[in-house]
Amino acid sequence: MPDYRLICANTSRMHGNFSIYQMPPQTESIQQVVSLAWLSRPAPPSSSVTFTWSTAMSFVWGERGRFRGRSYFAACQQVPAHPERENLIDLTSEELGSPFFANLRGGGPSGALTVRQRNAIFNYPVHVGIAIGGSAVYTVEFQANISTSFIAHRDRYWVTFGGYSPGEAIDATSVTNGVVLDFSPINPTLSVVMGPDNILRHGPA
Repeated sequence: MPDYRLICANTSRMHGNFSIYQMPPQTESIQQVVSLAWLSRPAPPSSSVTFTWSTAMSFVWGERGRFRGRSYFAACQQVPAHPERENLIDLTSEELGSPFFANLRGGGPSGALTVRQRNAIFNYPVHVGIAIGGSAVYTVEFQANISTSFIAHRDRYWVTFGGYSPGEAIDATSVTNGVVLDFSPINPTLSVVMGPDNILRHGPA
């Protein structure tokens, strides 16, 4: 799997976090896809941070909770996956009632990772989704007897500067100071700059 790198410089007077996220694709699913602050690190004025990651993908389930009025996702189990091969899995309940991934296999829609949410009842807010490089990209709330197919951008990412923390839910459609980034194996390093005018822009190649 390719490795990518993003260099983020803050030349403004603002304190905040650079956060990478993905824009969920349009879907006909009845479930609402929640985009997450996939990778996020603080960068005070006159500093820079560098993100590096692998594009290896996985299934993930975990719990969603609220802290100080914000919604966060914490992963509990991950299973390596591939959108063209091992791309279908079941989320079921093991004997003590905990969610559990089982029966990883091929046969799902090509290019997507599909979770079959089996007939189960959980007493806390369980979410299922997908991760890239070990960190969750987006999730949906568990709903029994529903199959959900997730499509992630392996080479396209979005970055913003603000107050998001890792795993925090992002309303991707409302981000106003964001930049889209297109990586490739021949162009694996990109950069962004938060300027003195408080506008985020692409940086030098």
